[in-house]
Amino acid sequence: MRAGSPIAGLVGLAFVALSGALGCWNPARATEFHFVVQEIGDKRALWVPQEVVIHRSTEMQDGLVFVLDNPTDRTHAFAAYGLFEETMGAGGELTRKPLRINVTQEDTVRVQISTVQFASPGGAIDGMRGEEQFPFFCPLHKGDAHAGGTIRVVP
Repeated sequence: MRAGSPIAGLVGLAFVALSGALGCWNPARATEFHFVVQEIGDKRALWVPQEVVIHRSTEMQDGLVFVLDNPTDRTHAFAAYGLFEETMGAGGELTRKPLRINVTQEDTVRVQISTVQFASPGGAIDGMRGEEQFPFFCPLHKGDAHAGGTIRVVP
């Protein structure tokens, strides 16, 4: 049996290297946390995971993005008291507003989360503060048994 040509081997090696590099490349360089809403019976739903731990010293350095996925057949919302959505205005200015996002049925939404409140006066993310907790839930279905969760921000 004859071995493949050296050129074919180099092309294969280049393909593997390029695939690996593209798989690791993240143009936004933000840390992403994924949440998925699940309906668990009549008028019951929850966002999973129900607890998320975010490390100030590492995961907030290049930005923070929440990816909210709603595979259900009704609209849900994701709200987290004390956290803020960050958006860019028409003139390029950044605006912050309390985090409350509607996610329509069978949709996925990416939300840039503001990390300004976690920055020290010098501008760096402060690792000296203690743990902070932010509850999250679906404000559209509070009357339902919509179980909430907790985002913990640790040094």
